[in-house]
Amino acid sequence: MDRYGQGSGRSDEPPTKETVEARVGRLLATQEPLLNNLHSVQDLVQWRDEVVHLGQRRDDGICPLGELAELLANGDEAGRSAVRARFATWESLLAGGIARARDSGELAADADPHRLATGLMAALQGGLLLTRTTRDVRQLEVALDIALSYVRAHAIRP
Repeated sequence: MDRYGQGSGRSDEPPTKETVEARVGRLLATQEPLLNNLHSVQDLVQWRDEVVHLGQRRDDGICPLGELAELLANGDEAGRSAVRARFATWESLLAGGIARARDSGELAADADPHRLATGLMAALQGGLLLTRTTRDVRQLEVALDIALSYVRAHAIRP
């Protein structure tokens, strides 16, 4: 297993709820330190860079994050629920960081952290799907960059 909790082999059997929870849990654990320390738009950019780095580290163009799409498609309902729950946690951590950036005065007072976090998660998930299907991590980069541009549109300071 690598540091992201991924093995090298694939199984033709659908993953179990426990397998999904473990894999997604390890993946989220690699993101939590960054997400818990989000206090600015620049921190969001560093998070984006780490997510893209995850996508670039595999020779086959399928990052551990992109494998989540496979877990959602091929897992049972309990496994899909586990992935959804972890994504909700991830989105909540993003919203917390955006709220801290807003509270520090970097983002406008009317910036909605939950709405912006949902946009980032949609870009993440859509970018992962595109990356998974095209085997081109630039798809993920573009999706996240566009979502970050929307966050920046709420910035008080350029």
